[in-house]
Amino acid sequence: MTILMKLSSQIGEKTEEGNRKAAQECLENPSLLTIIGEGLASKNAALAGDCAEVLTMTAEKQPKLLLPFSDLLIELLSHKKTKVRWEAMHAIALIAGYIPSKITPLLPKLQDLIHTDKSTIVRDYAIETLCNYAKAGEMEGQEAFLYLKESLHVWNGKHRARVLKGFLYICQSTDIHTIEIRGVAEEYKDDTKGVVKKAVKELIKAIDSEKGK
Repeated sequence: MTILMKLSSQIGEKTEEGNRKAAQECLENPSLLTIIGEGLASKNAALAGDCAEVLTMTAEKQPKLLLPFSDLLIELLSHKKTKVRWEAMHAIALIAGYIPSKITPLLPKLQDLIHTDKSTIVRDYAIETLCNYAKAGEMEGQEAFLYLKESLHVWNGKHRARVLKGFLYICQSTDIHTIEIRGVAEEYKDDTKGVVKKAVKELIKAIDSEKGK
């Protein structure tokens, strides 16, 4: 039995347990990831989604193992099935900091997903990709800022807390936008959502403590 035959959709399982076991096998024997990578291109959407999920689960523990599959994952961002898109986007978010040269040309695509994808999960991880990309260096921080700033207002501010977290990473990569980010944070100090208030508090604290040094 190949590892593909052990995946959740292939054994008629409605939970992620089969995929989780497969991910553990891949962590123990990374050569199996080659077979999982081949499954990403399957015309069977359920199988492709399972393979993307296995890669995501693998990346949560050893993200660098996914680097050879980044191009295949990027291709899946245009998949018609939501689950495939969100698993691929999640996996990419986890390795974005390691592949900045591949994320840079992907920025317009991420912007489009954040604005138009009907899946909250896809949009969340697109923003998370920008956040982790911003950690890669000063140039990446500057580029990510423009897209994250725009994302503050999409979907009625639904992703605002994630964006504010990304601003913190930008401030750590470059100080060019710190003053502007500090001003933006002030605008949301009294936001109605607790998660946004918490993100603002952490962002302001980090900026002000850095100033005090």
